[in-house]
Amino acid sequence: MRRPPIRLIALAAIAVLTLAAFWSYQWQANPLSQAEIDAYMEQIEAQTRQPGGRHDLAALRGLLESDDGRPVYTVNLYEFHDQADYPPASGFGGTGEEAYARFAQVMVPLMLERGSHPVFSSQWADPSSNGWDRFVIVRYRDRRALVDLFATDAFAEGSLHKWASIRRHERLLVQGIHIPGGGWVIALISLLLTALIGWSLAWSSGRTARPTRQRA
Repeated sequence: MRRPPIRLIALAAIAVLTLAAFWSYQWQANPLSQAEIDAYMEQIEAQTRQPGGRHDLAALRGLLESDDGRPVYTVNLYEFHDQADYPPASGFGGTGEEAYARFAQVMVPLMLERGSHPVFSSQWADPSSNGWDRFVIVRYRDRRALVDLFATDAFAEGSLHKWASIRRHERLLVQGIHIPGGGWVIALISLLLTALIGWSLAWSSGRTARPTRQRA
């Protein structure tokens, strides 16, 4: 039996991966149930909160109880300490920005494990204009991903670095976006890669099939 050409197998694999990535990114969860909310809140309330793991528990519960299963974005503003404000026996030191970098090393893997990721992070071009040092936007797949991250021991322990780093912090939670979401970016990049690989395979196949000239 004749096997399918390798280029068709490659293109089919890329198409399947594209659809899977697009579906995963656009996927909408069922809203959190009351039982899930209560269980998560119990976990978070049991975490040590000195000095990490600080939450406004009433606001967090209200956020979870209004869950609609859609992705959410957090817009974060940070002002850092000049020198990190660690407890005396913590064993850590450095600047506020260095402490925040330690916190980011904990956070980013936790986000990615839950289908979430930073969208944008930047220092201000002119920090003297507003007093903030860092502006960060994070996309969470849904509120379940957000609270599931908060409930981990890794987050509670990593929060030591967050609270040592910041003098001031504001967080805004937003939902609607007015530009194409990341799923369309994934689809466009995958489409371009598919076209490029398809053209490359077709060109290579054409060169291989070209007849060689016979000497007279």
